[in-house]
Amino acid sequence: MDAEVSGDQGADLQRSERLGHALYGLIIVTATVVAEKEHIEEPIHAIGLLVGIGVVLVLAHTYTGWIAERVVANERLGKLRRRLLIRNNVPVALAVVVPIALFAFSWVGLVGIEAAYAVSIAFNILVLLAIGIYEGRRANMSWLGALFSGAAAGGIGVFVILIEINI
Repeated sequence: MDAEVSGDQGADLQRSERLGHALYGLIIVTATVVAEKEHIEEPIHAIGLLVGIGVVLVLAHTYTGWIAERVVANERLGKLRRRLLIRNNVPVALAVVVPIALFAFSWVGLVGIEAAYAVSIAFNILVLLAIGIYEGRRANMSWLGALFSGAAAGGIGVFVILIEINI
């Protein structure tokens, strides 16, 4: 993070980074669930895939952020900055939590695997919509503007699904 950024601006930048990572994770996880639906028939395999996605997303984002910051700073990163990098990158994997729970329910026989797929996809799209509305209101948009912001974020999720269905 730029040394010239003040405390409040730095906190806002970190929140922005975490929100961006959460959105990215939601889109990637939703696209993966849609793409793998035809290939994975056992809930435990879906759980394994989702855990793997979560780990890979956090590691990849943390590593690339670490390298980029070291290049820009032209020095090693301190312990605090490394912790902040990890903290700011965890939201990218949070999109797997509810789908993993749903597939776990399917694994123990509480819901069917088709329901786990459908609710996972719908839940992540609704979260995209909610984040878009939240972001719009935080940016002092009117409620109508915030709803359009939410529709745009949710629409991206739907667009990704349509692309995956047609591939």
